[in-house]
Amino acid sequence: MKNLLQFFLFLLVSHSIFSQSFTMEQVGKFSFPSELVASPTEEAIAWAMNEQGKRNVYWAKGPEFIPEKLTAFNEDDGQEISSLQFSPDGEYLVFVRGGDHGGGNASSTVNAQNLPQLPKVEIWKVNLESKKARSNHRRR
Repeated sequence: MKNLLQFFLFLLVSHSIFSQSFTMEQVGKFSFPSELVASPTEEAIAWAMNEQGKRNVYWAKGPEFIPEKLTAFNEDDGQEISSLQFSPDGEYLVFVRGGDHGGGNASSTVNAQNLPQLPKVEIWKVNLESKKARSNHRRR
């Protein structure tokens, strides 16, 4: 019995020595990519990146594959980026911004900042030559 008690005491002490701890702030700072796609016409890839809640589109062109940020969404506003695709001619990247694409109603708006005017679910395109991003939403 004494040996069993010593064994459990050893496990308890070794677990606390070797266990890792982290804060929620550290977890929130973790960046992660999604929506990885490849160009149909050349050596190029694109992806969406969530960096501390700020979601943007990046791309890299071969042979170096140096990442380049193509959008400037600089707020943690809860707007997802999904359906990232190259155009068939490889000249544009298109994507959907907004909505709750991981939830049950993909077309519903997300209003994480409690804005009086709801954000829209929009289709965006990026001209890969000029690196200009714009929404297809026309203001009236």
